[in-house]
Amino acid sequence: METWKRLRAQLEAWIRSLAPRERVMVSAAAAAVVLFSVWLASFTIGRSIDARERSIEQKTRVLSQVGKLAETYRRREAERKDLEARLKGSPVALMSHIAQAGASLGIPVNDLRPSTSPGELEGVREETVEVNLARIELTKLTALLQSLERGAGIVRVRRIRVTTRSDDPALVDATLLVATYQLKS
Repeated sequence: METWKRLRAQLEAWIRSLAPRERVMVSAAAAAVVLFSVWLASFTIGRSIDARERSIEQKTRVLSQVGKLAETYRRREAERKDLEARLKGSPVALMSHIAQAGASLGIPVNDLRPSTSPGELEGVREETVEVNLARIELTKLTALLQSLERGAGIVRVRRIRVTTRSDDPALVDATLLVATYQLKS
């Protein structure tokens, strides 16, 4: 405290010893130094605030992405559980399921050929049937495909081969490979 008083007294004495013109110049220089210091401090604080705001925005984006990923995970987990429940359900008699779907739509399904042996994938047994449909309209074929896949259990149309007919362009011949899946017991 004593040192500050002494320094202040020396500064006041030095300023009194200056000519009036020198006092104005020293005051202007001191004001310029103070203004520059204030500007520098505000610039530094402003940059720091901007950096923090950018950091907050980036973290907010990351949190938003985490939320979206968590929602996607929950949806996929629910789909997986639903699929497992359907796989654990009673097996689908694929040939009768195809025949019933065709009969309900008025489509004669007479040419059914089961695959030679059921395929096996990691804990899942696959059974396939090849279906040949002759002289069918595309709208009826679409309805049949939707009906097959919307039934009980897991039934998927794995392959479709459609050929046009030269005798009637409104009709097609189609060969479908329909599969059902069941958990290995």
